[in-house]
Amino acid sequence: MKSKNEKREVALIATLLCAALAVSQNVSAAADMKEAAMVMTEAAAEEPTDSEDSPAAAGGEKTAEAEKPTDWQGTTITGDWDGARQRLSDAGVQADLQFTADYLRDTAGGQRRGGAYVGHADVILRFDGRKLIGWEGGSGYLHLISNSGHRANLNYVGSLMGVDNLEAPVNRSGVFKAWLQQSFLDDKASVRVGLYPIDTEFYVTDSSGIFLHPSFGMAAEAANFGSLSGPSIYATSSHGARLRIEPDPAWYGMLAVTRGVPSDRIASAGPNVSWRNSNGGMTVAEVGFSPAKAFAERGAAASAGDDYEPISKLALGAWRYAPRFSQLAAVDAAGDPLRGSHWGAYFLAEQTVYRVPESARDLTAFVRYGFTDGRTSTLGYSFSVGLSSRGTFAEREKDSFGIAATRAHADPQGRQQLSDDLGTLSSNDETALEVTYRAQVAAGVAVQPVLQRIWRPNFSLPNATVAGVRLQLAF
Repeated sequence: MKSKNEKREVALIATLLCAALAVSQNVSAAADMKEAAMVMTEAAAEEPTDSEDSPAAAGGEKTAEAEKPTDWQGTTITGDWDGARQRLSDAGVQADLQFTADYLRDTAGGQRRGGAYVGHADVILRFDGRKLIGWEGGSGYLHLISNSGHRANLNYVGSLMGVDNLEAPVNRSGVFKAWLQQSFLDDKASVRVGLYPIDTEFYVTDSSGIFLHPSFGMAAEAANFGSLSGPSIYATSSHGARLRIEPDPAWYGMLAVTRGVPSDRIASAGPNVSWRNSNGGMTVAEVGFSPAKAFAERGAAASAGDDYEPISKLALGAWRYAPRFSQLAAVDAAGDPLRGSHWGAYFLAEQTVYRVPESARDLTAFVRYGFTDGRTSTLGYSFSVGLSSRGTFAEREKDSFGIAATRAHADPQGRQQLSDDLGTLSSNDETALEVTYRAQVAAGVAVQPVLQRIWRPNFSLPNATVAGVRLQLAF
């Protein structure tokens, strides 16, 4: 017998999968009518990156409504599947299959020397509601994941922030995201409802998507659990709803409400879709602005007269949980924990600072700062800064390079909690530096060596050096 949680998960998946059943009827009819569309144009589509589809990284999901044809031959190993992929896309379904394999090794410091492999498979289905069932402005998204391997950070490094954005507490296979979306007001607004990890759209910088360190996705202080619950992010997601409004191409606003993930799920993974045993909900809001779009006449895209778009965003965000949480260390006269609001806010900025003329090669800088109430969460604030380049070398325009640093700071109550668990702390901060280079070696195949230096892992361990490599395959 399935548990109630499992039944709800199955029902959630079925909501989206039912729409896919119409494909078998649409594809055969569309094959003859759209055979000419099977001839692919030379699209300049970029290869998939962490910021687009990796469940652990920042970035929004693309819908299946893009008018520009996808260059399957140039961006995947298996190509157009003898035309089947294009026929599916014409019928309203876009399918993506990806596999990522990481090997990271602690070469010095941390808990002990040693390395571990982690594998991660993604099956992603995007649904165009208009093409599929005549649903104007509708779309859907289903993302299944499967993890394998071991845990380099848990078993060897011991960093509080982590070292690999694919490392999960336990290996699992199943649904990670599943949502339906309705757009309105001429696509200037949309509502998204379903199994919704907030790190797909909130607190996101595209230019930090190349990095393996988890804090360049959802930053450490926001990803950290409070005394009662934590956010819906990789690898444990929860149900929620999101409203996005874009009154102007240069401006946007977002508001989301999701169920908090219970603190007793920290050591597990998988959808948290139960409506019972409430442990709070999270509300998060973000307002963003693109200087490059607002001042296009002085931007790189306008002067170049081509399809190039610089990365450009300033954003402010804030989040809060309800109900009030127990503070980490403060107690009243009777020895009972004091209560406090679990909240935080953040600022982020990223901007392309240089572009090689008449090319897609550029250099982008980013900076992010976020803080919490400091009483219900271990971390008081985090700060990140970095540079990433696309097309670092003239003959390697699809390659990318990145260097970035991040620091997480524990406030007094967080330090008290850590010292109770670990003993004497050697620092109030944990700092990480990462250098990485992503080489597109063939269509759908990328190899990415990485080097990290971590100062005072878990605020108490010897400085660690981590080296490794990521292999990404898009089928």
